[in-house]
Amino acid sequence: MRYHARITQVLLLLIFGQKTFAQAFVGIPKKIEKIVKSGKIYRNAKVTSKADNQTLDYQIYGLHPDKCSYALKKLSRYERFHEYMDLIKLSGYDEKKQLIYLYLDSKLMPFPMVLNFKIERITKPGHYKFSFDKGFLKGLKGNIHVKEYGQRCFFHADSYWSGKKSSIPDTVFEIFSETLGELAMTKLFRVSKQL
Repeated sequence: MRYHARITQVLLLLIFGQKTFAQAFVGIPKKIEKIVKSGKIYRNAKVTSKADNQTLDYQIYGLHPDKCSYALKKLSRYERFHEYMDLIKLSGYDEKKQLIYLYLDSKLMPFPMVLNFKIERITKPGHYKFSFDKGFLKGLKGNIHVKEYGQRCFFHADSYWSGKKSSIPDTVFEIFSETLGELAMTKLFRVSKQL
């Protein structure tokens, strides 16, 4: 009897596990899926300027090596990000207002930045909207998608900003956004494996 129960569990896992695998990458280009499944982070930033206006269209994808329930135990602790990453000097989270505060400074950055953005605490797979209400990228809006992918956790974020033209040239802004995003995701994935 135990043997039959075990086989039933395995079959159910295979059936529903395949469904989870298929759903994680729905709507994502095969090129990106291949890169992410190989263990790399895919990121892309497109910055354009016209007259006094500048826009940023940004995407990043990554596959955490652990299940979402494990990965999010640490990744959801926004107020402790300054302990996880050197370039974040201060971090805080207002639970009631669902507001993250980050003060960033590094030799990699053109200048110190204060980022304030609104997002609920991500503790489980789902779709989460965020927006920057203050600071350098005021008005930026985006989405974070967190999905189970077998025994791993798939993260995808996209964001869009349009605002007054900054002093940062478009190409430098693109390289900076891509590099900073990849470094942050890599570091956060690494520290979240060590609870």
